[in-house]
Amino acid sequence: PDGLVADRQQSGDVDSKDYTFGLVLVSSCSIQLVASSRLPSLYEKHLFKRQAEASNDENTGLYDENDSVVSLNAANFNEKVYQQPHAALVEFYNSYCGFCRRYAPIWKQLAADILGWQNVVKVMALDCSRDDNNALCRAYEVMAYPTIRFIPPYYEEGPQKIGIAVTAHAESDVINALIENLHNVTNKPSKWPEFTPLESNFEKADLFVKNSDAEPPKYAYIVNENDPNGTTVGSQVILDFLDTPLVVIKRTRDTAEPSGLKVIIAETMSEIKLPVDEFSRDKISAAIRKHLNEHHISVTEVSTKAASKEASSEPNISEIMEKKQEDALRSKIKELGAGVIYQADLEEAVKFALFHEVVRFKTIDGERLLALQRFLNVLVRYFPFNDNGMKFLKEVRQYVLNAEKEVSAENYASQIKMLEQNRAPVFSSNRWIGCSSTKDGLRRYPCGLWTLFHYLTVQAAESEISTDPLEILQAMHGFIKYFFGCSDCSNHFQQMAARNKIWNVTSKDDAVLWLWSSHNEVNKRLSGDATEDSDHPKIQFPTEAMCPKCRKPMLTNHHNHQQYTLQDGNEWNLLEVLRYLKQTYGFDNRNPLGLQEASLVPQKLISNGIGDDFHSNRTFGNVLNEMDIRMGALLYVACIVMLVIAVKMVVKRGYRKKMYTHDILGKV
Repeated sequence: PDGLVADRQQSGDVDSKDYTFGLVLVSSCSIQLVASSRLPSLYEKHLFKRQAEASNDENTGLYDENDSVVSLNAANFNEKVYQQPHAALVEFYNSYCGFCRRYAPIWKQLAADILGWQNVVKVMALDCSRDDNNALCRAYEVMAYPTIRFIPPYYEEGPQKIGIAVTAHAESDVINALIENLHNVTNKPSKWPEFTPLESNFEKADLFVKNSDAEPPKYAYIVNENDPNGTTVGSQVILDFLDTPLVVIKRTRDTAEPSGLKVIIAETMSEIKLPVDEFSRDKISAAIRKHLNEHHISVTEVSTKAASKEASSEPNISEIMEKKQEDALRSKIKELGAGVIYQADLEEAVKFALFHEVVRFKTIDGERLLALQRFLNVLVRYFPFNDNGMKFLKEVRQYVLNAEKEVSAENYASQIKMLEQNRAPVFSSNRWIGCSSTKDGLRRYPCGLWTLFHYLTVQAAESEISTDPLEILQAMHGFIKYFFGCSDCSNHFQQMAARNKIWNVTSKDDAVLWLWSSHNEVNKRLSGDATEDSDHPKIQFPTEAMCPKCRKPMLTNHHNHQQYTLQDGNEWNLLEVLRYLKQTYGFDNRNPLGLQEASLVPQKLISNGIGDDFHSNRTFGNVLNEMDIRMGALLYVACIVMLVIAVKMVVKRGYRKKMYTHDILGKV
């Protein structure tokens, strides 16, 4: 049926019967989906393919065609940035980064406010969360989000050519930094603005010299910048009127005159001071516009939005089918409820972490390398992968362990792609399910990462693979510190971990509760934030509906456990919370909804840490394995016992004039 519809659409022969047929087909597919969690239909596979292709659209992420921001990707970056007769101001961001989402409105406003400067500089953005942009973000040494770089005109591609860093984030500060970089451009295009201030004894006639085929200026506006701290107002105004005919804007720095604006008229060479109640770009530009309008000179107004594409009025059967399918999927997820863990989300989180987050750095070494080793180790031990996936994880871990001092991210990226191809199929899903969102950039990976570590803490607590209560928390702390793309989120997590005494956790059950409590603390901090999905509000979980026994009237103040109290006069019943978490994140509670290859999901937990080559006979980075620690402790105790016995015997028989060695050994 898919092929039939596609063929008819292509030929233009689609009538009302075709749409009726399509809707009936969609309805039947929807009913089947809601009825059970099963292997995907041909249509679902077609849908997954469409979604994968849609990810290559250049207007995905935090910016679209309705913004004044030019969307970049790996395919168009060279064309739009290098060897251009204009500069570029590029934001490298991550659509999953909370700070980037809060910063996006500022960047959009900045782009709209300076859209009139687009012949000199264009505002652009590149989403580093997309896999195809990985190499580009790594080449530009993007270590935190958002990262802003100024790219001069005629910029050439090459080693260490990563633009000029702009550390400011407030719009006014970014504009000031931009102006400073524009002043320093050396390879100037032919129509580059002249920012150099006029000398105090400048000749008025020189302002009206005809420099091209265009008509000479009639008015010269002089912006005097008398500010000991420096200002960029004059330069901003020059850019505002760069393309306005019959006008020239110049800067002066006359300390004998206050900051202000005057106009010189070409016909009479007379000067007129124009009143401005505030020395700012907006006020100066408004005064110039008013004067030009009075003299019937029009100023070109620049639209602050790119022309949006015309929406097609022709109904599309494929889009209708996709919408029906998505609605049915969301309905099924809603029906299953919030206390369901999806295998698809766990796999997507691991995939994004290994294939995207890790490869952001040119070199992985030192503590960052150790953090990666620990992360891979807990995945090998506890992640619910199929046989192919487990072999893939072990091979990736072995590759990282074989590196004594450092791993090249470029080599790592090519290696894991090759290992995935060799073990294909590794992943049984290519989309988010429980962590999905109708809004781009919300939930997904951050939600998946929380889910993954909750799952790992429960699996570690329920198994005898390791006795280390900090095993998962240490791996999580290291990964978020050294690899999580949102640097603002990473810093918040590290501060919270120190405040909540992560290293004082003494049991695996406490590790489960520590992570749950910390997750609730983050939810409380981000409730109502720009990163919150209104369809999935950040709440204190589990809710009373999820776990009626998890809350009880407050009887004690819990001393140092204030994080376990609630504002409604209740407190958490930790035993019930622990029971709920172990059930929710239990191995048997994983749901296969949305998987393309449900047969790949393991039906029982494989004890990956027992007897494998890594656990039995290797040190982990620079950390001793458990067998080394146990043997060392045993020998230490034995030595102490022997020493105490020997000392006691010597003291007891101290009356002897001569002590023989065989006497001591005999006693021992």
